[in-house]
Amino acid sequence: MSHPEATALPAPTRSFVTVDDPRRRQCHASTVAVAEGAPVVAWFAGTREGTPDNRIWLSGPNGIHPLDTGRDVAHWNPVLAPDPSEAGVVWLFAKAGPRISQWVTLVTRTRDGGATWEPPRELVQGDRSGGRGPVKNPPLVTPEGVWLAPASVEHWSEPPCWEPFVDISADGGTTWLRTPIPVDRSALRGAGHIQPSLWLGPDGPVALMRSTEGRAYRAVSGDGGRHWGAAAPTGLPNNNSGLCALALPSGRIACVHNPSSQDWGSRCPLAVSVSDDDGVTWRQAAVVDDGLTAVDPAVPQLLDARARPGFAPGDTGVVTSGVAEFSYPTAVLDGSDLLITYTWQRRGIVLARLPLTLLEKS
Repeated sequence: MSHPEATALPAPTRSFVTVDDPRRRQCHASTVAVAEGAPVVAWFAGTREGTPDNRIWLSGPNGIHPLDTGRDVAHWNPVLAPDPSEAGVVWLFAKAGPRISQWVTLVTRTRDGGATWEPPRELVQGDRSGGRGPVKNPPLVTPEGVWLAPASVEHWSEPPCWEPFVDISADGGTTWLRTPIPVDRSALRGAGHIQPSLWLGPDGPVALMRSTEGRAYRAVSGDGGRHWGAAAPTGLPNNNSGLCALALPSGRIACVHNPSSQDWGSRCPLAVSVSDDDGVTWRQAAVVDDGLTAVDPAVPQLLDARARPGFAPGDTGVVTSGVAEFSYPTAVLDGSDLLITYTWQRRGIVLARLPLTLLEKS
């Protein structure tokens, strides 16, 4: 995969959703949906990833506020998704638990553009398998109306083992059936693949996954998501950090990601790559954040001149300073634009808007 110079590639317009809020030392894992014509954004924030004071925070018509789940544990990975059959309804899925391997998935809904939310409940009552439903990216709805939630669980034993799967709901999100994405573990050097992103390709639903192997892995279902082929490597570099892919109106696939192939490697820059063969090969088409161009000139780029980048992962979350981190994107279509949110140095969440014409003419 070629890496054109950042100055030769298109860039979006960007603004902070939140930055340097003294109530929240670190924030991460944002998600975005369009409700009643305006973006609603959610993320988790607290002392650092995995600490008990982490809560889900929302930005909507009533400003920024936390979501009250009634649980005094760490909260993680919110996922916003418009209801495909009921206009104006947006679902919010989120994880809660002291450890990643002990996640429980909570769900709530808004019917007024994010102004108010239903009391959160467990998505699959009593499930303690490590999380159900979408783990990072929004569900895909098939032409038959079936919901496919891109999911995974993480076992932090020694050695760690990660398991991707798709959670299926044929009744509008009421009940869920877990179906695995097969992984050839004999060919892996690390824990495996997590956090799929889904789109509908010419041969059926496609999953593109974060991986410990230096490349994103891809799997395809030929029967509408009920069964999946084995995960196989693609040409898209992946640094074992979250990505988000989706099909554009033309059929071209776009993916927002960090273009590094080092496991737990650099999360700078954040780029958009495109594929014309349903996610097998890729080329970089835009730069979302190069770490050099300020989002807002009034906000300094460096978190701490003495801090050093790097990631110490584990079952209680990643420990990092956030320096030079521009990561964990979510991308959705909003008319003729690609709407992107991402983590900015763990200090803030950025909302970016990129016209599709800039991706389609490359």
